[in-house]
Amino acid sequence: MKVILSFLLVISLSNLTTAQTTAIPDANFEFALYWQGYDVILDGFVSTAVISNITNLSVNGFNINDLTGIEDFISLTELQCFDNNLTSINLSQNTALTTLLCENNQLTNLDVSQNPALTTLLCYNNQLTSLNLIGANSLSKIFFWDNNLTSLDVSQNLNLSYLLGSHNQLTNLDVTQNIALDTLICDYNPLISVDVTQNIALKYFGCGYASLTSIDFSQNIALENLYIVYNQLTNIDVSQNINLKDLRCNNNQISSINVNGTSALEIFDCKFNQLTTLDLSQNSNLYAIYCAYNQLTCLNIKNGNNTNIAYIDMRNNTNLTCVEVDDVSYASSNNYFVRDIQTYYSTWCNNACSVGMDENSLPNISLYPNPTTGKITIDLGGIKQYAKTTLINSLGQVLLTQNYGSTNYINLELVCPKGMYFLTLETDGEVITKKIIKN
Repeated sequence: MKVILSFLLVISLSNLTTAQTTAIPDANFEFALYWQGYDVILDGFVSTAVISNITNLSVNGFNINDLTGIEDFISLTELQCFDNNLTSINLSQNTALTTLLCENNQLTNLDVSQNPALTTLLCYNNQLTSLNLIGANSLSKIFFWDNNLTSLDVSQNLNLSYLLGSHNQLTNLDVTQNIALDTLICDYNPLISVDVTQNIALKYFGCGYASLTSIDFSQNIALENLYIVYNQLTNIDVSQNINLKDLRCNNNQISSINVNGTSALEIFDCKFNQLTTLDLSQNSNLYAIYCAYNQLTCLNIKNGNNTNIAYIDMRNNTNLTCVEVDDVSYASSNNYFVRDIQTYYSTWCNNACSVGMDENSLPNISLYPNPTTGKITIDLGGIKQYAKTTLINSLGQVLLTQNYGSTNYINLELVCPKGMYFLTLETDGEVITKKIIKN
């Protein structure tokens, strides 16, 4: 009888011990807990009473394969388990969790539907094919780039402000319910369209290297940064985006773009498109312009603040001859105004991009002979006032500046070899630029 009672007592104590401990089958996970003082013996178990009170747990970089036992961390509000070898994780019992950092693992699916308090989720650089966010109604920030997701439902995540999901396989992304969205980045996805008309708080949109053919930004008045490079867009209208500062739309098929309303624009990159006209006369805050490799026939950068432009690249526009500027001499002598050899500057080009004074209203100024072998006559049409004349080569270098009377001569033979030059004439406050060929 005593033997039986002793046996029953052992069984009872064993059950009691088991009920008070949590199994941690992954030795590296247990060592991480031991190293932080949450365990005293490396025996595959930890005290349930101890771990149930932990609110913040960091087990990053311990080569953990299995987080079994995490379900008993019932008070956990923040879990950091990045840089491990996890293929799955069960967080269904961690209902108090607000922050989850599980990036740089090998997760194939992640379910946070039982985590209603979760606000921040970092799960990038995994192998996710499934991500269940339904029920995570407090979610504000999610970073999930470098995964294999083909779809994502964020329709119930109404507090979402940051959505960063580049380098996935998304073919559709519906964010029409996420009116609090501030930042949306979905580069390197095969997206054909994204509807952002409901995202009135959107400030940053990046969807480059995708398959977008059209997109409407007319409702995104708060938009400041727009990156839509390497798509299949044919036209863009950002005239309503009055707060836009940085616009990158290079490497598309854009033949038309309206930036007239974007007076705050500072950086504009539209190279490698099919633009024929570009009017930047209303964009007085521009300091970097990249419009090379288009089909421009006219370009207007006469915005009243050309001295603010730190760099402009307008090369490889073979049909662009005249560029409208504030000051011809300044533009011609600025090495950071990069142009083709046939391109020259004027304050009024008399083309589709021109605004302001019609320089054809000048007296009947003529240059002859042109082409010339050396001497050229400048006929000011009989006016009495002196005119300032500047001779510029194709590199923008000023070769000669002089004042002339009503009929004057200039000898190109003394100052320049054969080639193309530009003669800028100023009279009565008006300016005109003439192209000269020396044989």
